[in-house]
Amino acid sequence: MGSFNQQSSGRVPKTCPSGVRYTVKPGDSMFFIAQRFGISLKALIGANPHIANPAEIFPGDVLCIPIKSADGRVPGKCPKGFGGRYTVRSGDSMFLIAKRFGVSLETLIAANPHISNPAEIFPGDVLCVPKYYGMYKPYSMILNYQEE
Repeated sequence: MGSFNQQSSGRVPKTCPSGVRYTVKPGDSMFFIAQRFGISLKALIGANPHIANPAEIFPGDVLCIPIKSADGRVPGKCPKGFGGRYTVRSGDSMFLIAKRFGVSLETLIAANPHISNPAEIFPGDVLCVPKYYGMYKPYSMILNYQEE
């Protein structure tokens, strides 16, 4: 019973040099997570020495994902009116980003065709976001925003 409680509370790395952390969900495996982030299984295992047996990960475990922001998906060109770019951070979703920028979810998805599955965005992905026209929060208040 003691080991179950330890596993369910999650193992967390002391440091994560890549800066990208991922919390394991039910049904995840190291292989599946590596595929999701487009990295090798070997790289994922190497970045997580706190996981003694990579075949046994549990919901709540926190993994370091060895990618840098530049490794995310980046749009070639943003559509008219979407002259800004936003770098996705941990915890973001397309819905939350659309709300933050005052645009409909459908419009944000349409402006970012380089994201094949809008339900799966990852830290380091770059999204086209609308320019500020005075109706919503100034971009200086929105983290990770860059004018194009």
